[in-house]
Amino acid sequence: MSSAERRKSPRRMVNQPVLMMGDGGTMIAPCTMVDVSAGGARLKLDAEVPVPNEFNLMLSKFNAGLMRRCLIAWRDERQMGVRFLNA
Repeated sequence: MSSAERRKSPRRMVNQPVLMMGDGGTMIAPCTMVDVSAGGARLKLDAEVPVPNEFNLMLSKFNAGLMRRCLIAWRDERQMGVRFLNA
């Protein structure tokens, strides 16, 4: 079974710049949201950065209310899949 078949929601390509934020409001790293679904997203980092298993993803620098709590589902050197916890 491929990973696409296990997904509950279809993903759409977005290539949108986003920010990974820590609980105290500190920036962990900028990254690119490559694709997104109702339940999660794939993120691409420009560099190898230590990222906690849970973090906030700021979807818009213009509206701090557009934030999703994320749990890392998988990761490799420069990409990770996250599940939205507040979906």
